[in-house]
Amino acid sequence: MKRIRSRAGKRQQARIGAPDRSLTANAGLAAVTELCDRLGVIEALDAAVGPVKQRDRGFGAGELLAGIAAAQLAGEDFLTGLDRQRADAAGQQITPVPGLASTTAAGLARRLTPGQWRAVETGLAVVTGRMLSLLPAERVTALAGGPVTIDLDTTDVEVYGRKKRGVAYNHQGQRVGRPHVATWAETETVLAADLGDGTDDPRATAPDLLRRALAALPAVARAGRVAMRADAGYFAGQLARAAHDAHIALRSAPSGSRRCGGCWPGSPTTPGTTRSTWTMRKSPSLSTARTGGRPAPGC
Repeated sequence: MKRIRSRAGKRQQARIGAPDRSLTANAGLAAVTELCDRLGVIEALDAAVGPVKQRDRGFGAGELLAGIAAAQLAGEDFLTGLDRQRADAAGQQITPVPGLASTTAAGLARRLTPGQWRAVETGLAVVTGRMLSLLPAERVTALAGGPVTIDLDTTDVEVYGRKKRGVAYNHQGQRVGRPHVATWAETETVLAADLGDGTDDPRATAPDLLRRALAALPAVARAGRVAMRADAGYFAGQLARAAHDAHIALRSAPSGSRRCGGCWPGSPTTPGTTRSTWTMRKSPSLSTARTGGRPAPGC
């Protein structure tokens, strides 16, 4: 015991000095860069969006989006985080888009038209298809063989500053933007998205968002069983009709309850069917939608 105590007293004190510029806290960006290269993320986005400047130099739309995404993966929440990442000399050697400044990103984002923003979904659909093509056959079957779920959801993102554009106060008195996202739940991949403000009702744009998500879904996944999942906030007849017209099932449950099941095509209530069996009553409420002439279990 005396020997142990004597050794403990000889420990060297830690010294704080200038950071070593050859080290980075974001070494994981090397994997992100490798993934972007293998999937051709930047090239696919550039091909879908097209040029954003008259002269073909500097950063394009693909580099803008990939650079912002990489900064978010590194823990940044605001555009100014791009400048912090830029100051990381070692990290810039392994990031997918080195040298992207916050002012440059803001200027490029203003150049994109609404049609070009929508075209980003087409580029991401190409990337998703490439992702599936690189996976083993058994993994592709597990992901796309069904059931494939398209998950619709919104969230409020609070912002600050009176001059923020495209935001509004929500019912809680917060100045927010409201992303409305459709994801492929099994792969956690975004298929389509809209950005509204705190006063926007997602039910109004949900049918169009669902159609765009289905268009972005890879063909191998679209060929199997597909269902849409949403919570009680999406109770609207227009969305149920859109799902019915697309021949997909609808999974929905009131907020706070267990997710419902049994709404899949080919469920025990509709043996042997391969298409959606949703039928609509005259009431516009989604709660009146029925499968096979009877309520689905748990709905």
